[in-house]
Amino acid sequence: MKTNFVPRVNQLDSIQLDNEIVNILKEQIYNVIRNLPPGLLSRFQPEINLLASSALWNFSIRQSFATFGQQMLSITYEKDQLTPDKLKAHYFLTVALAYLKELAQFRLTGYTVLQRSITTLENCLTCLNFVNFFRFLRTGRKPSLVDYVLRLDHRSIDGAKRRTIGYSYMTRELIWAGFMELLGFTIPIVNYHALKRRLRNLLRLEVRPQEVQRIVLGVDSKCVYCNERVTLPHHMGCGHVFCYYCLKGNLLADCGFQCNVCDFKSGVFERVVAG
Repeated sequence: MKTNFVPRVNQLDSIQLDNEIVNILKEQIYNVIRNLPPGLLSRFQPEINLLASSALWNFSIRQSFATFGQQMLSITYEKDQLTPDKLKAHYFLTVALAYLKELAQFRLTGYTVLQRSITTLENCLTCLNFVNFFRFLRTGRKPSLVDYVLRLDHRSIDGAKRRTIGYSYMTRELIWAGFMELLGFTIPIVNYHALKRRLRNLLRLEVRPQEVQRIVLGVDSKCVYCNERVTLPHHMGCGHVFCYYCLKGNLLADCGFQCNVCDFKSGVFERVVAG
């Protein structure tokens, strides 16, 4: 069953799908060309794009009277509207003109007047497309300028049924956004350093005795926390040396900080004096 009613969103989506299909095909072609020796086919880029566009047009408009994007949304042109003359005009406006423009920009760059003419023509077509878009929003027919020039209307082959919209994706996004907001609010409140220390003490099977050892500071001494050459050496009462910022930062973050080597715990924060 065919009907004259086609939703505006379906017509616009079909144009977007056609553009994506063309981009995907060109990307595949460029991936093949990239593996060839440099410069071998680069000079034939307009012709390669022409062949790709012609193949898409042949297997869609010429054979099925609908683009691939329209076929995905169950839209088609009326066979009676696409007469042989209109098929030729459609090919010229959608494929041949794009090839001529690319050919001029690729190989005729020295002709300043021609390049300016192409730019002016593109600006005029952009303005016409802009006006045609508002006309399409009002009438719901002929979304593209080519369709308007050739007087082509879309037809739905699935009947005038409404397009169903699912909100499952929106629901998942809202849940995820709420979860991220919850994490952003709660994580700064949690004292990660104290939690890590308590978890380490809980999982440790044996308790290390807290013994005050003699502090040894040499040229090659390293901080027991960052394992880098010690900077402004300090200690917390045990025999291990910390950088000033390593020890001070941990004590500020966790008042019960223990030495990560011997588990020594004290309120001492003193500078190591080389003896």
